[in-house]
Order: sequence, then C-alpha cells, then structure tokens
Amino acid sequence: MANPHTHLLDRRLFLKLGAIGAALPPAGGRVLMAGQGASETPSGEELPSVPKPSDLASDRLLYHFRDYFNPPQAANELGCMATHKSVSAMTAIAFPPFACCGVPAIPFSPGNLVTCELFLNGQILSNYGPTLGEVAYTWYPHKIVRECSVEGLSFRTETFLPVKQRMVAESIRVKNDSAERRAVKLDFDLRAGVTVTREKAWFVNSPAEADNEITPNESAGCLIFKSRYSRAVSVQGVWPRPTRIAERRMLIHEFSLGPGETKTFHYVNIIGADAGAAVDEYQRHQAYFDELARENEQDFARLLEAAFTPGNSEFSGHLPQLVTRSRELWKVYYNGFAGLLFTRRHSPASAYGPTYVTIARTAPTLSFPWDTMLTSLSLALLDPSVLRSLVEVWMANGMHEHLATEYLTGEGVGPWYAVNDMAILRCSDNYLRVTGDFAWLDKGVAGKPVLDHLTEHALYWKTLVKDDRDLADYGVMDNLLEVVSTWIHEVPAMNAGNVYGMRFVAALLESRGEASRAAQLRSEAKALAGRINRLLYVRGKGWWKCGQPDGRFNEVRHCYDLLTILDTMFEDLTDSQKQEMSHFFWSQLHTPLWMHALSPGDPDATWNVRADHSWLGAYVAWPSMTAKGLYKIDPSSQVSGWVKGLAKSGNQGPYGQAHIVETVFPPEQGGAMKSPLDQPYGNDWAIVSGGSFTDLTIDSIFGVDLKLHGGIGVRSRLADFDPDARLRNLRYQGATYTINRHGAERASSNTT
Repeated sequence: MANPHTHLLDRRLFLKLGAIGAALPPAGGRVLMAGQGASETPSGEELPSVPKPSDLASDRLLYHFRDYFNPPQAANELGCMATHKSVSAMTAIAFPPFACCGVPAIPFSPGNLVTCELFLNGQILSNYGPTLGEVAYTWYPHKIVRECSVEGLSFRTETFLPVKQRMVAESIRVKNDSAERRAVKLDFDLRAGVTVTREKAWFVNSPAEADNEITPNESAGCLIFKSRYSRAVSVQGVWPRPTRIAERRMLIHEFSLGPGETKTFHYVNIIGADAGAAVDEYQRHQAYFDELARENEQDFARLLEAAFTPGNSEFSGHLPQLVTRSRELWKVYYNGFAGLLFTRRHSPASAYGPTYVTIARTAPTLSFPWDTMLTSLSLALLDPSVLRSLVEVWMANGMHEHLATEYLTGEGVGPWYAVNDMAILRCSDNYLRVTGDFAWLDKGVAGKPVLDHLTEHALYWKTLVKDDRDLADYGVMDNLLEVVSTWIHEVPAMNAGNVYGMRFVAALLESRGEASRAAQLRSEAKALAGRINRLLYVRGKGWWKCGQPDGRFNEVRHCYDLLTILDTMFEDLTDSQKQEMSHFFWSQLHTPLWMHALSPGDPDATWNVRADHSWLGAYVAWPSMTAKGLYKIDPSSQVSGWVKGLAKSGNQGPYGQAHIVETVFPPEQGGAMKSPLDQPYGNDWAIVSGGSFTDLTIDSIFGVDLKLHGGIGVRSRLADFDPDARLRNLRYQGATYTINRHGAERASSNTT
C-alpha cells in the first residue's frame, strides 16, 4: 500500500531488461527442493508451536541475474540490508541514522551502491551465463544462504546481521568440485558511500555519499571508508588478509585448491562514528567469527521463543502458540509473524522508542498508520505498548497532513493519506480489545485526552464534505491508492470507514455513561451508511463508484471498496448486495494463488501496473482482508480453499509488499511470486502488514471475536484446516485463554 519508492530505472537499461525478459523463460519458475522448514513435516505430525529459525526458512529459490525477482533481505533490531543479484554482494544497508550502500544524490545516480561483489579470475561472477550464473537463495530469520557453481567451483555464502549491532557479516566458502588442482584468483569489490543523517527525515531509500575517503589498514587487512561530511565510517574487510589491494577498494586473494578442497573467507562490515573503535571491533569479530555466527542463531532462537511466551523480556506482550497439524494453517499464521519480526526496530536513535517500520528497504524509518492498521490485532497481542506508543505519536503529529511518522526525527512526513482516521481508530480499537486498558482513554496526548482524539478522528470526515450528497471528498491519487486514477474524491471505502469510526467511538462513550451522545453517533453512522449504499453502490454489479466534484461518478472495480465495506458496514448491506459482491470477487478478482487488486476488466487497468493496487496483482493485505469479508458471505470451505493457495506464497519467506498473479508471472515454489522492486512493479521484499495473515488466522479461521466489553466470541472455521487445532496462551484483558473450535477456555490462575 504505502509505496514511496520513486527511484526509476535508467530507461535504456529498463528497455534492455524488458527485451531480455520477453525473449527468455523466467528461471524463477523452476521448482527446486524445498527448504527444511515446517512445510516438510509429514502429514499427521504436530507442527512446532514455537518455531525455530530453521522452521521459518523459505524454500530454495533459483534465479539468474537477468530475472525479475526480489532478492531476500536480512534485519535485526537496529536496521536491515538487502542481498544483491549475486552469490555474495549486498546493498541498501541501513542502521539509521547510519547508512551504507544507499543511493547517492548525484546526477545519473547508479541507485543503491553494492559491496562485497565477487570477481573470479578477472571478471564479475554474474557475467557467467546460464546455468553457471544462476544463484540459489534461501532465507532464514537469522541469515540468508546463497549458492552457485561456476566453472567447477561452488560458492556458498551465509549473510547475517548480528543482533543489536550495526554490522553485516558473511561467510564465503569456495569448493573445488573438479578432479584437478585449481589456481584461483578471487577479488572482493568493496564500496560504502557511508553517511549519517539524524536531523533530516529518511523519506525514500537510504542516503549515500559518492566520494568517501578510503584508507587501507594493512595490519588489520581491511579498508576504512569515511564520510567527508559527517562522523560516519564503514570498516570492511575479508579474512584471511588479501594478497594485495587493487583500485583502492578491491581485495585480491590468490590461492589454489585441490580436488574437493574448500577455503572459507569471512567478510565483516562495521558501521559507526569512530574509525579507531570500528577497526578494533572489526578485528575482534574476525578473530571469533564462528562464535559470532553461533551466537546470532541462538539470539534469534531466543527472540522467536520470547514472541510466544507470556511474560517475556523482549516484547510487551506475546502471540498465542498455534497447535496444529495443518501445514497451510501453520504457514499462514507463522509466515505472517515473520513479517512482523522483520520490521521490528528497537533502536536507541528512535525519537519515540521501539517501533515497527512499514517498508524496511525503501522507507527504513517510517511507520504508516494504514499498513499498521492491517495487522493491529497481532501487534496488540505481541507488542501492545509499542502499538499504543505509535498511536500516540500519530495523534500528536498532524496525520491529516502526513502519511507516516519517522522515528529519527519523531515527525510526520509526506502528503496526507485519507485512511489515517480509520487507521488510528482501528489500531486503538484492537489495543483496547486486547488489553482492556480503558484508563488510556483519559491519558493526555498533545493537550487533550485520548478519547477526545478518537472522537475527532471519527468525525473529521465532516470537514471534507463539499456538496449536498453529504459524503467526504478524500482528494486525489496521492491521498489514496496512488495507482488507480479513477478511485478519487468521494471514495466508498474511506466513507465506510467513518461508519465504523462513529460506531466504535459510540461504544466507548456508552461505556462511560454518555448514552445520548453515543446514540447520536450511531444514528449518524446509520444515515451515512444509507447514503453510501444509495449513492455509491453499482446495483446488480457488486462493485462501487466514486463521486466527483462535477457531479459525475466513476465506477471502479477495486478490491479495497469490497474488503473495507464488508469489514466496516456489513450490517448495512442487503442480501443481494452481499451476493453480488461475492460474485464480483470470484468472477473478476480471484486467482487460485492470489488475486487482482483491480479487475482486469476495469477501464483504468491501463493506467498503472504497480503490482500492489493494479490488475497485475495485489498488496499483501488485500487477500487476507478479502478472505475475512468472504468468510461472512460465502461457504467456509470455498474461502478456506482459496486461503490454502495463499499460504503457498509463504514459501518465499515473509509475504512481500505485493505478489503478482500467476497468470502473469509463473508461480514461485507453488505460490504467487513476490513483486520485484524494479519498476514498473515497484514493491519491497517484505512489509509489516504481512502480519495481516496472522490476524486472519486468529479472527477469521479460529473466528475469535475479542469484544470491547463482554468477553470472547468464537465462530470457528477450523474444520477446513484442522478441527483439532488450538491457540494456546491468547491474552485478553488480563487473562489467558485457549481457543479451539468449541470456544474459549480460560486458563487457571497458576498456568500460562
């Protein structure tokens, strides 16, 4: 959804890659052996309720440099990095406020700089043609494994970001697979562009400087990249020490390998403010590299365990443990959680403490209300204090002017997103439902109680009414989906969000004895729902239309109206509307493995093919949110059959910002392929709202309704997956419950 990525591919290069892609079959469509994750557990065996890092591994994905694909990323509490289309190279290293291999702001910028690229015997490794230049990628929460074979040599790398450190580490193993001794010349090309930016918001991509000073440190066998304009350094090197250094930044290693013999190198990149301290840290980690790798895996294992353990010291809450034998159910639930873990940040540089960023690579410091809303149930369970803090930050930062807040400055950035009122209300709703912390409503934020803020967000729409239709005008594409040129102004979904918002605030007011005020809001909500149905529904079609300032209406066959209206004003729909909306989805939006965000039959399909909101595919939360709505109007078995297809996209690691329908890009390991970051597709590798699949498991498949007041309701759809599945240790308003198909059972006081 939120997609501030604006860097454009050089036109000639884009046309060249497009021509190559049209002429050659995509390598990504081939199926290799699956990773050693839970998807390989034999049928009938109970799957791990507390996953280990290996359980969450992606399948092994094979690509060539020419292919469109989204290279895996790694993250820790302080930042993230992305692999490059290479067995060893990396890019977009961001530990805000420090950045390495970002995008230099120069004419004809190359985009993100790349470091640790390999040259074999005088040429870049990626130049070796198919199948020699193909690289296999496997993602784990704690590392990324890459493998390739070139001219009788096999390469295997393991790349990781050690916990709580501004550091990238990688082991590079080279093996001679031939029957003869081989003389090998291996060059490591290192770059940095290191910089530090504290006072200015990181709105799009990571910054970089194109002219770092480079100083070799012969005794340590490393290079010191130093910013010319700030206190920022990147100390990079490869152990053992190089034979020599060429071109000021290429580490040359010359060696020989006997048949079957291997040689291992260790790359370390330390990023910080002081060169001397960074060199000392570099040497220390090179000396104990194997221990560093072991500790990193152990640290991630402990973090995973903490996420599902009541009273842990890492999160302010915990997620319930899923006990099941269904691979599809397990994949949907835990792969959604993997997206949350990937976007978690506990940085001392944050102006508002721990947070969850939305899109780690293209917006490393930003948290969008829209995307956070879509996984706010899981966040309220896992980290309620952080979710509450984000809501307070948004309340204080004028989110009628901005689309996100930025954790380095603590300020709002970008143009206004029309969804912000509904998003802040929904996040608050889920926080209150889970925690029962109703005293929070009296807390002062930016000079007034939280309840007053929520009331203002529920009623802000009235300031946007511009005509006698009494509907809010939500502006133009920049305020909305950015991709659909006709979905503007009096948008059905955004107006429906106001129906929900007024009813939510009415429930809060009624619980405080303000019955007349609550009744007034409910009356206004019912009237608004009536106007939306009367003026914006396309009778007999199942889709909706947007009112325009000149009195016209644009019919728009987009999923966001469907899924939002099923979520926010279901009680206001007629049976015929529900049937027509169901038919619209299954006939025009559905694909077995994913969905179209915009119907391929919509006249605006030619406007933009960015994969998150166009006919080409869909943003990550649109399938999960659509499934929630369909469970209300269609047979459970039909919806669950589709959800099982959605689960397969989790074979590629955490769900991507968007996936592309299988009729356009061939399936990847059985699931819809992650959208590439490359234009025109333009979507990142992972996003916080991948956690919407965890929400889907809890509130729709298990059917858990955590009420503001009055306990837990359960409407189970488990029979389609595993009738004996259960959620263990679900926390609700101070007590712990086990959820199964029969209902919710409260744990005794001496159990967790």
